[in-house]
Amino acid sequence: MILHKILSEISCIFNNCKLVFLGAFLWSLNAPLVKWITLDGILVCGMRSVIAAAVLLPFVRPGELNWNRWTLLYVASYGALSLSVIRALEMTDSAIAIGMQYTSVLWLWLFSLGKGKRITWKESIPVLLVIAGVTLFMAAGSDGGRLKGNLIALGEGIFFLGMTVSSPRAAKGNPIGLTAVANLATGIFVFLFLRPDVTELAAGPGLNWLLLFILGALQVGGGYGLYNMGLQRVSARRASMLALWEMILGPVWVAAFLGEYPAGGVAAGLVIIVAGLFLDSLWGSQKEKGGEKDHAGH
Repeated sequence: MILHKILSEISCIFNNCKLVFLGAFLWSLNAPLVKWITLDGILVCGMRSVIAAAVLLPFVRPGELNWNRWTLLYVASYGALSLSVIRALEMTDSAIAIGMQYTSVLWLWLFSLGKGKRITWKESIPVLLVIAGVTLFMAAGSDGGRLKGNLIALGEGIFFLGMTVSSPRAAKGNPIGLTAVANLATGIFVFLFLRPDVTELAAGPGLNWLLLFILGALQVGGGYGLYNMGLQRVSARRASMLALWEMILGPVWVAAFLGEYPAGGVAAGLVIIVAGLFLDSLWGSQKEKGGEKDHAGH
């Protein structure tokens, strides 16, 4: 029976859940790429958004998007998430800056409780395991980050949740177009109001341009495009859990391509996260496959 459920979950990942999983896979490429690039973080944020918008621009069909408060919430949440991660990386430990966005799982769980939804222990245990794993991951990778950076990172989970909940309502029939619009808005905001030093692009090595294109077209454009497409088929809770594969795969790529291995505490945190994902899959896959819609009102 257990083997059958494991095989069913694998089937889920490569069917209903494959788009979200592939999105997280592309996000995880950020870990080794940012170690090679030699540009200011805000400039990288703006450039990768502009590149993503340019690549995805042909998919923008205004009539297939819902131009309402959900679109505004998605664009604002996406831009805030992109900028807060960059700022947090500059001001606190990288493990905290990256890991805090996945506290969205906890916020989603608490939101469900606040709405009076009955939460079973089989739904609660995987979430608590994931939060424990994320906490251990961040604590093990921390060397005493500063308070302001930690507070900025704290908002990442809320921004990620806002993006996840609003995407299905905003995308209508065009999730790729929604991704392009959000990146275009983020790029315009960065260059119009934050004014990064673009002369770095000319002064740096040519490799930076290749890395920026990969970050924009694949890691951001492809990753969020696939994630938004996946949110048309799976619930926000399920998508938030699957997004954690970015945290799992990122250290794998760094170890494989850069020869840098995670510390024992980081590895232990990742194992606990995998355990939480496994239990969530074991206990919740049939419920999700049955078409249940989450608290977001899909």
